[in-house]
Amino acid sequence: MKNTLLLSLALPLILTACSEKRSEQAREETTACRNYRMMMTAPIPPDVHNRLKLACEASRAE
Repeated sequence: MKNTLLLSLALPLILTACSEKRSEQAREETTACRNYRMMMTAPIPPDVHNRLKLACEASRAE
């Protein structure tokens, strides 16, 4: 009985803690980084890939 009560109290706390972390990460990602992440596996020339990477790094520094 005590284990069930403890689990029923702990589970929502754990889920809430995880969901807060995800929303924080989503806010930190810039548009340039989203573009870079989407194009990472695309068949594009290396110089274009490098420009996307540099744009992502520059947007994080701002």
